Amino acid sequence: MTRRRGSMSRGFRVPGTSVAALCALAVALVLTGCSLAASSPVDLKSPQPKPPQDAARPVQGSTAPERIVIIGDSLSTGYGTSPEEAWPRLLRHELHAASVPAKITNEAQNGAGYLTLGDEDATFASQISESVNASTDVVVLFGSDNDAGQDPEELRAALTDALGEISTRAPHARQIVIGPLTGFDALESDVTIIRDQEQAAARDAGVEFVDPVAEQWVAGPDSPLLGPDGEHPSSEGQQFLAGKIRTLLDQHRVSSTG
Repeated sequence: MTRRRGSMSRGFRVPGTSVAALCALAVALVLTGCSLAASSPVDLKSPQPKPPQDAARPVQGSTAPERIVIIGDSLSTGYGTSPEEAWPRLLRHELHAASVPAKITNEAQNGAGYLTLGDEDATFASQISESVNASTDVVVLFGSDNDAGQDPEELRAALTDALGEISTRAPHARQIVIGPLTGFDALESDVTIIRDQEQAAARDAGVEFVDPVAEQWVAGPDSPLLGPDGEHPSSEGQQFLAGKIRTLLDQHRVSSTG
């Protein structure tokens, strides 16, 4: 007799297990799931977005550069060497190399003085009016033996007016007056007069005065710091002036923050 496979062969059946046992097992699984759900509640709140990475790193503020204006004559233009070798440009390079933030504006013009017209009809006063403003931090006035022969009282008044104009335009700016560089031969008496008037006006205004003649920045007409004309700085002299005036600026910076 041939046996036919019944329909039960297509279903799922655990051998040796009754229907009642299967029901009991299903109930137990349901109860266990409920217990786990009760002991481990799920946080249904929406997750908060993470802050952008940049927000965790505040940007450091940069230090504003010190704004320095040079008022002067051919001692500051590179005359006798080149504009690239002029001490204001060398000073800018030195400060940059030392990571000292500074912006230098060189307004000097050949032939200019406090009273004497130079190139482009410039005087120290016109240079001040074109370059000094409320953002200026330091003004360096250097020279000028171009005022040789001018009336001493008029020269002193012109310098007093120049310093007053700076104070009006840039009330917080530091002012440094540097007298003529040399006083040799025929120029000696004229340079002494100019130096004395500048020193008096600076003193009256409460401004620092630097005297290159008295301090002997240049030892004599044959100094290697001077070019062939014996008056204007050589390449070595330009480097010397950059170092000297940087020292003055550094001293002022220290004293103003001390």
